[in-house]
Parts: sequence; C-alpha cells; structure tokens
Amino acid sequence: MHPKEEQRMNILIVDDEAIIRKGLERAIGQFDGFRVVGTADDGESALEWLKSADAPPDLIITDIFMQYIDGLEFIERVSGQYPHIRCAILSGHGEFHLAQKAIDLKVCRYITKPVEPPELFSVLDGIREEIRKERTRYADPLRMEQLTANATLYVRDKLLSDLLEGRLVSASELRDFAGCFPFSLDAHFVGGVVRVCKYGMDLSQRDMLLYSVAVKQLFTEVVLSGTAGFVMIKETGTLVFGTRGAQPDWEALDSFGSLAESVLGIPIAFETGETAHGLLELQPSLAGAVDRLESRINEHFFFPLEQVQQLRLAARAGDIEEMRVAAHAFIHTLLEHNFGMELVLQGFYKLIESMEGLLGQLDIECPKPPQLLHLPLPSVVDYMEKWLDSCISLCGRLKPRPGSDMVHKVMVHMEENYADHSLSLNSLAERVSVHPNYLTHMFRKQTGLSCMQFLARLRMEKAKLLLHEPDLKICEIADRVGYGNPLYFSSYFKKWVGVNPTDYKDGLGTYA
Repeated sequence: MHPKEEQRMNILIVDDEAIIRKGLERAIGQFDGFRVVGTADDGESALEWLKSADAPPDLIITDIFMQYIDGLEFIERVSGQYPHIRCAILSGHGEFHLAQKAIDLKVCRYITKPVEPPELFSVLDGIREEIRKERTRYADPLRMEQLTANATLYVRDKLLSDLLEGRLVSASELRDFAGCFPFSLDAHFVGGVVRVCKYGMDLSQRDMLLYSVAVKQLFTEVVLSGTAGFVMIKETGTLVFGTRGAQPDWEALDSFGSLAESVLGIPIAFETGETAHGLLELQPSLAGAVDRLESRINEHFFFPLEQVQQLRLAARAGDIEEMRVAAHAFIHTLLEHNFGMELVLQGFYKLIESMEGLLGQLDIECPKPPQLLHLPLPSVVDYMEKWLDSCISLCGRLKPRPGSDMVHKVMVHMEENYADHSLSLNSLAERVSVHPNYLTHMFRKQTGLSCMQFLARLRMEKAKLLLHEPDLKICEIADRVGYGNPLYFSSYFKKWVGVNPTDYKDGLGTYA
C-alpha cells in the first residue's frame, strides 16, 4: 500500500546520461514513499524545469560533470533560489576530490556510481527522515496560524484583502458580510503597516514567513486585546493592520514593537496613516502609512561610497585582486547597514551605474547587468557577485597603451582629490611632469575626454551619490565635489545630468 500523496518525497534527477536517468527513475519507482517528478539532462534544463514546475521537489539528485551548467554550479544556483530543496551528488569514485566543494555548498549526500538499489533506498530514506524532522520542528507556529483560519476569519480576511487592493465591486459586498467583523464598519479606523526588519543572507523565505506569523500573533495579543481591529500578512515580511478609533493606541503599539525585539528577537518598523471615517475609507489610510514607512526607511539608506572608491581605483590600476577585495567589502557593508530588499537593490543599482560609467571610460564593453527584481536575497547577491566578477576579469585584461601610466596616475589623482577646488589642468600636468597640451592630447586619446571634462563628469557622479543623503544641503554637496560656488555647481550639474540638483534630489526614483 502506497503512503499518502503528501507523505511522498518528490525527486528531480539531473544527469546527462539517459541510461543513468532511466535506471535511477526505475529503481526509485520501486520504493514506497518516493516518486520521480521530473528528469533533466543538464543544469540549465533543470533550472527551467524548476521555474515551470507547479511545486518544487524535495530532493534533487544531480551529476557533477554536465554541459552548459555543471552540477556544482547548478547546486549553487538552486541553493540561492530554492534554499529549502535538498541536493545530493551522484558521481564516480574518481571525482570524490570535489566532495569538499560539495560540503561547502551544503550538499546533503555524495552518492558514488554505480549505486545498488538497497544503498540508494538507505540514502533516500535518511534524507526523508531529515526532511520530516525539519518540518515537524517548524510545524507548530504554522499550524496555529492555519487553525485560526476558520470560515469566518477566511471570509473576513478575503474581504479585507479585496478592499485594500481595490478588488471590491461595491460597498454592498462588504456590508453583506458585516457579521464576519467584530466591529462596526462605520466606526473610525487608523490603518498601519508593519515591516519585519530581520534580514540576512542566511534567512530563507520560510524563515521570513515564520517571523511574520510570530509578529502577527504578538500584535493580536498586545494591540488587539485592548481595541477592536484586524491584522493580516500582506506578503512575507509585511503586515497591515487597522485599529478602531480616531487615534492610534501608541502605548500598545510601542509595547508591541519593544516586545517583538526583546522577546521574539525580531526587530520591526511600523507606521500609521490618517484617520479613516469607516472601514470602507481605510485604503487611503494604509497607503499613507506605507509611504511614511518607506520614507523613514529610505532616510536610513547607507551607500558604501568608500568601497566604491576603492573598487574604481583598483580598476584603473588593473589590480584584479584589490578589485575583488573591494567588491566583497561593498556587498558586506551594504547588507550590514541596510534592511529591506528595496534598500539593498537601490545600493546594487547605484553600483551598477557607477561601474558602467567607469568601464565606459576605460573603453571596456560592460557586461549586461543582472535582472535582480523579484529574486530572494541570496540569488540577488549571487548574481551581483558573478556580474562584478565578469567586470573584474575584463579590467584584468586591459593592455597598456603608450602614455597609459601617465594617464592612469592623473585619473587616480583626480579620483582621490576631486573635492580640491584648486585642481586644474596645470596642476595635473605638473604632477606627471609634462606640458598641459601634451597631457590633454594623451588623455583625450585614451579616454575620449579632456582632463577637465573627465574631472567634471567624475564630480557629477560623486554629486549624484551624495544627493541621496537626505541631511546634506546643495551647497554642502557642491563643496564636497570641488565647487566653491553652489550656483555654478547647479548650472554645471544641469548641463551634465539634464536637471538641476534640487529636482534630481526630489525625483530620485526617476533619475537615479
């Protein structure tokens, strides 16, 4: 008798040898509780299969050596995009030297070819038991969440979701189910949003869901025990709430925020909107809360400018090892100082913009930037690391040209001293002991720009980065990038960027 469907362990087999794929599929098909849900002949095909699958497998068994994407790279991508899927390597005895890399990638088993059915069953049974224990460990909070989702709560949350996302056809739809709400639909309400701020590369989507559930339960106990209202998970890591009354209960909300961090170990941020005159008017209140929270979060955005500077200087010197150190430091610093995917993406996109400009100056064709939206954090970091590595490799292939040492010295000096108001063509020429006309000729030959054009563009790039700092005034930014006269800076900025600094700062989402 076969186990129930939900107790089966679903397996994806990836191997470029058809005879091995079929042999494994046939052997596993004879074991109770295991099912092969798909096969692929290389890592690339397997990734496509995962994207289109209705449900991910519990386990992937993959060979190491395959075309296009080898087994280790495939496992690395799977670990980033699907951290809950376990991976086992199937390979020959002679390839066991790769086991250390497999261990680093947290591969759960290393199976050597040929494998006999009893041995294969023992391996699969062990993995299944590990999965069962892990699911049991995480089941209680989720089960509590599921048990509270009775028919009334389901209808209420569905109506609220439709209301907040503008899907209700008419107000009468809400009033038809007024009995599902433990409060009057015409009472005053205050809408709010809660953001889970526990963030890091080691957190999976399931971890974030568990944190969200715990925060929801705490909100119910601390805030909704004293006032009527609701709280619901809008998306993983983000909750929305509504509390009855013309004003928020700040004492309860502050207690909720404090307990979330001190008791649950989950730092949160929350904001409220304006008072809504009835539940039907709650949507604008929530929208205002979201805007306030995003503004507050963006005020704390930290961009690792020092690490970008080190990366740019190392690139001009063709020092690939120093570039790798600076790139790693940039990613580490960005993740350490910012919470929320929006800020991490903002930092990466600013780095991409800076690197594209730099490679253009070095006459290097920039690799196509990665698409980072709608990816989990580990995948975002993985794609950025690979893109940066491609940029670094290209910089390492630069061949010196006549006068390149001189031009490089001048570029480095400008990178390090662009804030110096007295920086001029004559002072740059004196630094490398050549005539200003000769320096201009050689500089333009290698970069397509004169020294002063290059300096102006460099200053504009630095100014654009500084304009993200909310506390800096335009006159302070002008001084920091080498312009003593703010009016002259503003006119020059508009010439290069297309808008004046104030408009750029007000519309960063458009121009950055």
